[in-house]
Amino acid sequence: MAGTSRAARLPAAKSLIERIVVTAGGIQIDSGIANQNVLEQALDNMKACELDPVDSHSQMTRNWNGYNNESFGGADSDDVTTVAETYNSNNDATQFAVDLGHFFRTVSPNLLDLSLMPEITVTIYTADNSVITSGLATGTVAEFATAGTGQCTYTISNYSLLVPCYSIDDGMYQKVIQSRMADSGYLTCSWDGYDAFNDTFNGVTRCASAASSLDKIIAVFRHATYAAPAGAVRVIGYNNNLVLANPLTQDDHCALEQPATYGGAKYLCAPMNFTSPMLHLPENTDAGGDHINDREPELAWSINSVRYPQFNANLAAHYQLLKDAFEVDRTQSQSYLEWLTNRFMVALRLNLPQSTALRAKSGLDLRGSNSSILLSCVSGDIKTGADEANVILLLQSTRELRIGVGKTLQLIL
Repeated sequence: MAGTSRAARLPAAKSLIERIVVTAGGIQIDSGIANQNVLEQALDNMKACELDPVDSHSQMTRNWNGYNNESFGGADSDDVTTVAETYNSNNDATQFAVDLGHFFRTVSPNLLDLSLMPEITVTIYTADNSVITSGLATGTVAEFATAGTGQCTYTISNYSLLVPCYSIDDGMYQKVIQSRMADSGYLTCSWDGYDAFNDTFNGVTRCASAASSLDKIIAVFRHATYAAPAGAVRVIGYNNNLVLANPLTQDDHCALEQPATYGGAKYLCAPMNFTSPMLHLPENTDAGGDHINDREPELAWSINSVRYPQFNANLAAHYQLLKDAFEVDRTQSQSYLEWLTNRFMVALRLNLPQSTALRAKSGLDLRGSNSSILLSCVSGDIKTGADEANVILLLQSTRELRIGVGKTLQLIL
């Protein structure tokens, strides 16, 4: 806690990891990406089901600790408002678990024989303290969502690595490996790699790529002040303004079905809250009334001056392109407004459907061209000046590692 920031809360456990680097024998296989936690949040937003709340800390709660069933909050004058979110560390106790990112999650074949490779080293960089909410107090919703005067901090202890291992000693496996090595000279494994580009979105943002198979481009937007001390960000559409009775009554007026969190509320930390760069979100009001009739911006991708799609796509069209890019029927957003306010992202798929599962490189081959990738607002009003959105472009590509005789490695990006 710091200053008047008394409502420190942890985000989802994955948000505490900024970057993961994988090296083998001093050779960097996967350099990871800055803002890996942003990528993880983007991927989670595209899942219909949430992460396991038991070991992932998928829910940020205002008053209740899911570990020991104790209350964080109370009236502002109560001492209990100073209770920090802590967990038992006796006997090396560990409450949360995360995987090691996109390399280990997507590498194929999914059983990787490390005896054929030099020593593997995994380096984990933790995120800065801005992922921890720094609200005023825990007694009321308004104060929980209001920034205090200082940035709260966090510590990680009792961490360990759990690695499932398999032994195949029938002799046939070794013969298959030797035969494949003799035929082609190497073994191949592939995975989904990412590059990240951070920028301020003033209507145009660009990056470049020379990937051998560019599969997907993702853009996530955040408010310009995402890294400043902040309280919890309320997810739109849930009844976060009332302390609901238990059991619920007709007077509770729930906007949507009650989620697992106590009180029917959902929250995100500011760096993991993705909001549209449009000038006025539909829920904003002023003295002249609401902005429900404001024109939404139209966004367009272009690669080497070739437009994708070949028309000015509004945000509703980009939502359909987003689902197509991730090959899903629905996302985690419960409403259009929730997507615009808390989970906004756009994406473009450049590879064939289900090609990743087939270990096929079917994306754009940009080798030798260092192609220019542009995301622009072609019409409509977007935020400007101090309110300009932060944008992160995430470029997904299929990468290939060739393992040769004598533990030699060749990397194809």
